[in-house]
Amino acid sequence: MDISLKDARILIVDDQQANIDILVGLLEFKGYSKMKTITDPRLVNGLMKSFNPDIILLDLLMPHLTGFEVMDDIKKIVPEREYFPILVLTADMTMQTKQRALANGAKDFLVKPFDLIEASLRINILLEARYLHQQLENQNKVLEEKVWERTMEVVRKNVELEAARDKAQASDRLKTAFMQNISHEVRTPLNGIVGFGNLLAESNLSSEDRKQYVSLLKVSSNRLVNTMTDYMDIALIASNSMEVHLKAVNIVNVLKELESKFQNLTGTKKLTFDLIIPLNAEEFFIETDPELFRKIISHLLDNAVKFTQQGSITLGYSVGSDKLEFFITDTGVGISDEKKDLIFECFIQENTDMTRGYEGSGLGLSITTGILKLLGGEISVESVKGTGTSFFFTLPFKSHTNDLFEGGGLRLKNKSPLAPIFLVADDEYAHRVYMESFLKKIASAVFLARNGREAVGLIREHPEISLVLMDLKMPVMDGFEATKEIKSFRKDLPVIAVTAYALSGDEKKAYDCGCDDYIVKPTSTDELLLKLKKFGIGTEQNRTL
Repeated sequence: MDISLKDARILIVDDQQANIDILVGLLEFKGYSKMKTITDPRLVNGLMKSFNPDIILLDLLMPHLTGFEVMDDIKKIVPEREYFPILVLTADMTMQTKQRALANGAKDFLVKPFDLIEASLRINILLEARYLHQQLENQNKVLEEKVWERTMEVVRKNVELEAARDKAQASDRLKTAFMQNISHEVRTPLNGIVGFGNLLAESNLSSEDRKQYVSLLKVSSNRLVNTMTDYMDIALIASNSMEVHLKAVNIVNVLKELESKFQNLTGTKKLTFDLIIPLNAEEFFIETDPELFRKIISHLLDNAVKFTQQGSITLGYSVGSDKLEFFITDTGVGISDEKKDLIFECFIQENTDMTRGYEGSGLGLSITTGILKLLGGEISVESVKGTGTSFFFTLPFKSHTNDLFEGGGLRLKNKSPLAPIFLVADDEYAHRVYMESFLKKIASAVFLARNGREAVGLIREHPEISLVLMDLKMPVMDGFEATKEIKSFRKDLPVIAVTAYALSGDEKKAYDCGCDDYIVKPTSTDELLLKLKKFGIGTEQNRTL
């Protein structure tokens, strides 16, 4: 076959568009131009005839067909003696998976997140092997067996090198469902972060590509943060270490806050989002843990959005004599009767085999169930396969009609939303720069402090400071002590803890020392804006962001 490597026809098969974009960007940068990409593995058979690829870059875990099934189908099409390279790219690094992939026809194997230079070299090696094999086959059939043996020897050596590297990197193989799930759900977003980070370093990127890569990198980052939060929560629940801090919570405010957040997600998928609230419920308070309550609603809404492709999602509640009943209803794929009990177990989606139709840790319903037990509630599900699903959960009802503000904070009245003055106290330079860059868009001034002592001094010198964003772990004087001292002479000054302390009990410590609210790093600008709005800051300024 008298063509150069750059004329090779490359077929990329992966259900994650972000992974495809990384590979396409790499191959285009290396000069390859003949590529086809698909997210549905069922289309491979047709493209084998119409596109006639020279190599396939194949994911293993995909909806409809696994990579192993795709390789089985390809073997029925490709002549037995023809060398056809398949490079498997997967987040599963177990030896069992590698052996099975190689046995099914893969010629090489890379574990996500992979190094782009290494991936390029391996693709090049496989293409060279294919072209060399075809040339030798045309020249002399006698040499075919030797070429085959040499190629397989290279493959075997690659497998041995990867096995040695894997053994050095991880002494404990992922043998349990828990560890396998962590591997997949952590490595997949890391692949997006590393891949798009490398692509963003290229100097010849267009502004349109750069904007797209930044957006996709943010999606991968958010997925990784959510995954790690889920693992921390399920570990706390399993060890009976999750603490409950009861407060008077305005239910309507929380639901409207979540409505605002999830309307963006439903709008992207063109779904209708409805919020149903009982009449005269605007000042309705109950005694519960606000953060745990948000987690319950968020996990159930996440599932509703994930498993609904068209139609609507409804969130609401009704008031009983001694309990509240909340409901989240969707018009999604539904759940079969035999799977309804299993979905509340760890790492379970309805489809539990290798064909994963939806991303996620599979811990959402387990976390929800565990939290509800702590809060004295119960959860149930009603569903019709192909029609939709409704989750119902209850919470004990103790009404509060006082003027408490949910979240341990204060209800600030007559606070001007215009031109606030902030103080950011954090010993990390990068975080100070990040916060200053964001806040100066809505502030008349932003003061910066490297430790608690500097923060206290600045507040004494500048009584015009209207809100403090306080890190808790700092040298000289930590955020706990600094907040106590600030509150001793500026009791009405709002202090929001912005910290990497994220375990159960840390939030209570922050409130106990005088903080009025609490944000966990990494800090989302959307979450920060919502927190500022509680204190009358940001409403008008948001229009310019």
